[in-house]
Amino acid sequence: MRQKLIRKIEPQDTLLKSSFAKNTIVAEAISLQSLLFDSTISKEDWIEGLKHHSKTLTSLLLNNQIEEFNQYLQSQFGGEISELKPTAKLSKTKASAVKQGLVEMDYRPILQDLLQTAILIEHSTIPPYLTALYSIKDGTNILASQIIRSVAVEEMLHMIMVCNVMNAVSIQPSVNRPQNYPTYPMKLPMNVDFFVGLETFSSNSIATFIAIESPSNPLVKAPKYDHQVETSALLSKSAVQENNFWTLENMKDFMMKNVQTIGEYYDVLFFYIVVFQIIAYYKANGKLPQTFEELNTGGIFTGDLAKQIRPEQYYGSGGKLHFVEDLSGVIAVFQEIKGQGEGADDSIFDVDPSQFEEGAELAHYFRFKEVFHEHFYVGGNYEPFMDENGMMPVTTPPTGKPLPVDWNAAYPMKPNPKMADYQSNPQLYAQGKAFNQTYKNLLDAIQAAVEGNAKELEKSIMYMYALKEQAIGLMSQPLNSSQNAGPTFEYPTT
Repeated sequence: MRQKLIRKIEPQDTLLKSSFAKNTIVAEAISLQSLLFDSTISKEDWIEGLKHHSKTLTSLLLNNQIEEFNQYLQSQFGGEISELKPTAKLSKTKASAVKQGLVEMDYRPILQDLLQTAILIEHSTIPPYLTALYSIKDGTNILASQIIRSVAVEEMLHMIMVCNVMNAVSIQPSVNRPQNYPTYPMKLPMNVDFFVGLETFSSNSIATFIAIESPSNPLVKAPKYDHQVETSALLSKSAVQENNFWTLENMKDFMMKNVQTIGEYYDVLFFYIVVFQIIAYYKANGKLPQTFEELNTGGIFTGDLAKQIRPEQYYGSGGKLHFVEDLSGVIAVFQEIKGQGEGADDSIFDVDPSQFEEGAELAHYFRFKEVFHEHFYVGGNYEPFMDENGMMPVTTPPTGKPLPVDWNAAYPMKPNPKMADYQSNPQLYAQGKAFNQTYKNLLDAIQAAVEGNAKELEKSIMYMYALKEQAIGLMSQPLNSSQNAGPTFEYPTT
C-alpha cells in the first residue's frame, strides 16, 4: 500500500503560531471563525489570517495529524457565530451580515476556476517535458531519457487526479478545449519570475524544469553516505465596516502574490476546499464542525462516482491514481502530487520506491537536478552541506556516482515553434498539423474518460507512441540554417 506523505511538524502550540511564508510572523492571527464569518475585519487581517490558517490547517491534514486537527478545529470553533462582536458598535443588522458573505457564496465557480488552474499548471509541464524527451537522439542519454519520461508520466497522472477532485465536487473538468491549452513561452499562474517553454534537451531546459518543481521547504534531509534506497484570535479593533473578502478575485490575488511553488499552490487550494466544506457543514447542520469525521463526507462532495478514474483504469506506469469521494480522497490526491513533485518526509525521495530506473525514486525536483549536475544523489557525501540535524539546502548538488549526459546528442530545435513558422514549407506544415491533431486526440481520450467513459483512456498509450514518432519527424528536419523544426502543441485548426 502506498506510503502516506508524512512530514515532521511542530508541536501543536508552536504550529498554531506558524506563518504561511518563512519571512512572515503572525503574532496574533484572527481566529478561523472570524476569518470565515466576520465581515468587519480589515483586508490586512484577512490576508494575514489566510496565511496563518492555510498553513496550519494544511500542515495538519496533509500530514495525517487528525487528532491535532480536531483539537485545532475545536479551539477555533468553540463559540457560536453570533458571539462575534468586535466592537460595541456592531448593530444587530451588521451582526446578521456577519453570517452572510461566504455562507451565501456559490463555491462552484470559484473551485472551478482554481481547480482548472491546477489542471493548467500540470498540463503546462507536459509539453515541455515531452519536447525535451523527444529531442534526445535515439540511443543516447538513456538514463536522462528515463528520468524525464518518468516525470512526464506522473504529470499526466496529476492532471487526471485533479479531474477526479473536480468530479467529486460536481464540477465538470475540461482538458481539451482551446482555452485549456498552454501557450508558450509562459509563466505558471503563480508568483514566479521564470518562463516555461518548448525547448530541446539542454542544460537550460533542465534548469527550467528544476525551477518548475522547486520544493516549498528550503531544507531537506541529506542522504546517508552509505545510503540504501528506502521504501520509503483576536478580532480587528479598527473601525467597523462590512467587507466580504471571500471573492474569487481576492482568493486568486492572494495566490498570485503569495504562492511561489506548485506545492504551495496545492496547499492554498486545499485550504479553500476545506473552507467550502466547513461552510457546507454549517449550512446543513446549523453549527460548526468539531472533528474531521464531521467534515469528511457529504457537503460539497456530491459528484457522480461513475466519473471517477480509478487505479485499475489508468495505464500510466508511475505513481498511484486516487479516486475521490470525500475529503480523505482529496488529501490522498494532494499528498501524491506534492510528494512526487518535491519529496516526502522532508527527504529527496518520492512517496514510494522506484519501479523504473536509478533515480526515478526521487521527487521530480531532485531527479532533474541529477541530470543537470550529471551525478546521482545516492552514494554521495553530503556532510559538508549538512547542519547539526542532518539537513542540507535543497539546492545542494548530487555528488554520487556519475550520470553520463551528452548535451550535444539532441536535435537543435527552434525554441517555442509555431505553426506559422511552417507556412512556407508544406511538408513541415502537414507534419506539425498531424502532431497537433494526435495531441488533441490524446486530450480527447482523457476528456472522454473524466466524463464517465473510462475505457477511452486505453487509447492514450497509442497516442503517446504516435506523438514520439511524429515529434522526431519534425525535429530531424532543418527549419533554417541553424535550427530544426519541432512540435508546437497548439490547438489544431482546419
